This record gives sequence, C-alpha cells and structure tokens, in this order.
Amino acid sequence: MVVIQLSSTQHVCSQEVSEHGKENRRKDTPIQLVGEEDVLGNRKISKEDLFGLVFIKKSYGSKWDFYYSTIDTLRPLFRSKDFNEIVTGFYVNLIDESLRISYFVGEENKQKATSIFQNFFKEKGLLEIKTKPPTKRIVAAKYGGEELEERFRYFLALETQIGLELIKADLLHARALFVTYRLQVCKAGLPLREHFEPTFLRYSRTYVSLSNEEKEQFLTDLENHPGWMHMMVNFVLGVDFVNVPHGMPLSIPRINEVLERTNLGFRIPLEWKTIP
Repeated sequence: MVVIQLSSTQHVCSQEVSEHGKENRRKDTPIQLVGEEDVLGNRKISKEDLFGLVFIKKSYGSKWDFYYSTIDTLRPLFRSKDFNEIVTGFYVNLIDESLRISYFVGEENKQKATSIFQNFFKEKGLLEIKTKPPTKRIVAAKYGGEELEERFRYFLALETQIGLELIKADLLHARALFVTYRLQVCKAGLPLREHFEPTFLRYSRTYVSLSNEEKEQFLTDLENHPGWMHMMVNFVLGVDFVNVPHGMPLSIPRINEVLERTNLGFRIPLEWKTIP
C-alpha cells in the first residue's frame, strides 16, 4: 500500500523536463471556452505593495464543502470594481478550519482594503476570525528569494485567477486534474504541459488571454519551481500530497483508494480523461 499524507505545507516533486518532453510541447490547441465571465486582467504587482491576511472561520458542513462554497461566496468580491481598484492581487488557501485570503495593496489603500473585506464579510454573514494588517513582506523569501519577488507575486495572482475559473467550470474535473498530477504525472516524473494545458485552454479565459510568452512562463514556473506548483495544488484541492514516492503512476482505482483513506470527499470516475 502506498502511504501518502496530506499537508498544506510545501511539497517538493523532484522532476526534470526531458528533451523529449520539450520537443513535444505543442502549440495552442483550438479554443472552446466554457463560461461567460470576463477576464479580470493580469497586472504586475509591485514588490513595494504591502501584504495582508484575513481568515474566515469554517461555519458548517465538511471542511471541503465549506472551502468551495466560501470561494463561491467570495466571487462577487473578487470581481467587484472597488476591490480591483484597491487590491492589486490576492491568493486563497485553506488553513486548518479556516479559509485564508492573502492580498497585496498599496500603502495609500490599506485602510480601504480592510474596510472592503469587513463590509463584504458582514453582508454575506462570513465570520472573520483573524486579520493581519498589510505590512512590508518578502513573500518569495522561501520560494526563490527576493530577486523573484515581483514574478512570484504575479504568479500567485495568476494561478488564483486560473484556479477560480477551473473550479467554477467543473469542480470535479479540476480536483481530478490536480490529484492525478500528483499521483500520476509528478510521481512518474513526466512533463506537465500535456496534462494541464487542454483544461486551461478549455476552461480558463485568463490563461487564454495570455500571450504565448506569458503562457510559456507560467507553465515553466509550474514545472521548475516545486513550491510555486504547491501553491496552485493547494488552492484547487485545499491541500497537497506529501511523501509521494517516485515510480509507476497510480491507476484511477488506486487513486480513489487514496482519496477514501484521506477523506478528500470525492472520487474520480473510472472513465475520467485529462482532456475535458
């Protein structure tokens, strides 16, 4: 039996992209987008912007029901004009029994950002249990160092926008995509483009809106920075897998056994395919 643990902390998947994998990176496939929402836009986030945190308490049901339903509740906030004029970027993850929003904001707007969160939470009945006012911080300190700070901030905002679109379009497919990445693609040390890009092109208007160079940079960052990939896995699944030994990828039935043992609250259909 494969012993696999869950954790919200960083997972390191040591893999190198083979020359074969590089040669087989295909050009963009024809686009058939699902969903009608406009792309929020991709903005560079200054390393001078402050970094703040807010935590929302789990209110009901299972941890996973709370996580995904709260993400849906927060969507109007994330798409609101006021929020996007003040907050320059954000990312989301599940911490124990609470949902955490990490955000970037200019010094001149930090009080406005705090008010926007508080007013929205009150309107929607969300319980804010903890807050850390915006301060100066090197977010990339453990993810490549200060020289990558602005690139990492941009990546965090971008992976969150793409993840929000995947979750909204087809939650089961999004969860299956990232679980099979960890327990099949990552486990076998295979390139990730062929696994992820069909879904990105199908469900993410944000990804499609990127230039070819920006798409390549995003996929390269996912592939070459294990800690960065962890952030996206952790967002979409609410958790990440640790202690996954390298070797033969797990079959869907065996993955479902892992999902049952770890109480992730879903199963992958046996006929599931990477291409939606």
